Amino acid sequence: MTRYRNGLAPASPVSDSLTSWDSRRLEGRQPPELLRTPLTSALILILLFATGCSNIIRSGLMNSNTVFLDPSMNRTAYLQLRNISENQSVTLNDIKAKLTGKGYQLINDPEQANYWIQVKVVYCHKGADGVTPESVAKAGFGAGVSSGGTAMASASSVDAGGMGGMPMGGSMPDMNAMMRQAMAMSGGRGGFGGMQMPQAPKEDGVIYLCVADVQITDRKMGKPLGRPTGMTGTVTERKGDNPLPKVQQMRMVGHVRQKDLDIPEATPIIQEKISTGIAGLF
Repeated sequence: MTRYRNGLAPASPVSDSLTSWDSRRLEGRQPPELLRTPLTSALILILLFATGCSNIIRSGLMNSNTVFLDPSMNRTAYLQLRNISENQSVTLNDIKAKLTGKGYQLINDPEQANYWIQVKVVYCHKGADGVTPESVAKAGFGAGVSSGGTAMASASSVDAGGMGGMPMGGSMPDMNAMMRQAMAMSGGRGGFGGMQMPQAPKEDGVIYLCVADVQITDRKMGKPLGRPTGMTGTVTERKGDNPLPKVQQMRMVGHVRQKDLDIPEATPIIQEKISTGIAGLF
C-alpha cells in the first residue's frame, strides 16, 4: 500500500486541467484558445450583423398609374434622362443595362427609335410630416411639388375654386374646394376649427423621397402584331398606313424610410427602385 505525504495523493495533469477549466467557466470566461478559432470568429460576426444595426426601415416605389405597351417586334429605344432636383447623384443610368438585358437596342438618333423613353427627376428631399409617397404619386404627372413633397396648388385650380369655393355669378358653390380650404385652415388635421379628428400614430424614422415624371412614346414603327397594315387601333388613332404615336405618362416616387436621415445611403436604393420600375414596363 502506497503512502503519501500528508496522506494526500498528488493531483494528476488531467484533473488539474479540468479544475482550471471549471474555475474559468464559473468565472464567466472562456478559454482563450477557443476565441482564436475561425468558427468562433465567424459566429461572432454573424451575431453582430443580426443585432439590427441597419439604418433602413423600409423602401419602395409608388406609381401614379400604370402603362401598357402594345406588342412590337421593333425593339429600338431612345433614352433621355434628366435631373433637375437637388440630388444630382440620382442618374438612373441603370436603366440602360436593364433594357439591354431584355433585348432592346438603345440608339442615339430618336428618329430611328420605336420607343422614346423620357425621364425627369423633378424632386428629391426629406419628406415633411404627414407626407406619404402615395399622396405625392397621386398628384400625377407634371404636378408641382412643394416643400417636403406636399402638392403645389396651381393658379388654375385657385381661379376655378374662386374665393373659398364660392364661384362668381351666383352658381352653386364647390363643396370640395370649401372642404380643402377648411382642412388647410385647420393645419391639415381635417375638419373645421375646434373639431378634433382622430390622428394616426406617427411612424418612426424619417422618409426621403425622389419624384420622377416618365413619358413613353410608342411611335408604332413597322407593321403592328396581329393587325393588318393600315388597320391599327381606332379610326382616331390611325392615319393611313402610319398610325399615330401613342404617348403615355406617369409619375414614380421612390422612397426610403430611415431611422436617421442618410442621403448617400438612400440614393442608390431609390435609384434602383425607379430604374427597375421603368425597365419593368418593357
